[in-house]
Amino acid sequence: MCRFVAYHGPPIRLDELLYRPDHSIIHQSTDSREREEPLNGDGWGVGWYDPDISPEPAVYREIRPAWGDENMMQVSPLVETPLYFAHVRAASPGLAVQRLNCHPFPGGRYTLEDRRDRDPVEEARQELMFMHNGGLGAYGDVMRRLREGLDEELYFGIRGSTDSEHAFAVIQAKLGEAVLDPTTADLAAAVRDGLEYLETLKHEVGKGEETTWANFCLTDGESVVATRYASPDEATAQSLYVGEAGSFVAEGAFTGTPDPGGDAATIIASEALFEDDRVWRAVPRNSMVTVAPDGETAVEPLDFDLPAV
Repeated sequence: MCRFVAYHGPPIRLDELLYRPDHSIIHQSTDSREREEPLNGDGWGVGWYDPDISPEPAVYREIRPAWGDENMMQVSPLVETPLYFAHVRAASPGLAVQRLNCHPFPGGRYTLEDRRDRDPVEEARQELMFMHNGGLGAYGDVMRRLREGLDEELYFGIRGSTDSEHAFAVIQAKLGEAVLDPTTADLAAAVRDGLEYLETLKHEVGKGEETTWANFCLTDGESVVATRYASPDEATAQSLYVGEAGSFVAEGAFTGTPDPGGDAATIIASEALFEDDRVWRAVPRNSMVTVAPDGETAVEPLDFDLPAV
């Protein structure tokens, strides 16, 4: 079911939270504590922003397991960033283990092509990044209808075969032209509307009883939106936590929480990276987390008006 972590706050070196915590995302790739299967070895990825260089994220995705990736181990101490995503993958049954299916996913279509060919909306989509822990119920039954509802740019922008990347395309469609200068509320509405649309499709094909796990995480490089969601009602949601502190590093090195009373830095993670009840709280089932550009964090319920199963 994968594991992920997102960081938003004062600039931090990638390695400080990727590798150093007792239960870092690298450790979760071999020893997840809140999944029945502890291994997440079907590839992994990291995406980060350097606003002084570009509004678009740098995205590194690798098919080898996180625990054996020497490249990122060498690179991460040299990268400082105010916002990053990291994801370790456990592939859903039937979905290929390949680099294009690794998270996080960059937005838009022309990530590797000449940017002169992009229109303003497509240009702005390049600033988005997305990752997902879970699976979409009835994905095989709704995928064709889902794809038919996308515009050409989003349709051809899907490079892999995962339900996650298709969900991201739907969210980008829901965001629409608001992507040109999105607020936190715009991103939250796109995630909410996209998830509701996916759930509605599931019900329309008569598969409302199939389980959806939708721990989504979206950013435009300034705000972060995440969900902890499961349906139907009897389904157990995948774990998700929020950690807030003034800082998670002291004098350039990870120390846990040198300033536990502050709120400038936020971590959203599938599993807590270290023990400290002062900063971590579990996100309630069927809820959305938002982190604004100024670091203000909020949690609110997700409630959809869906047809009865």
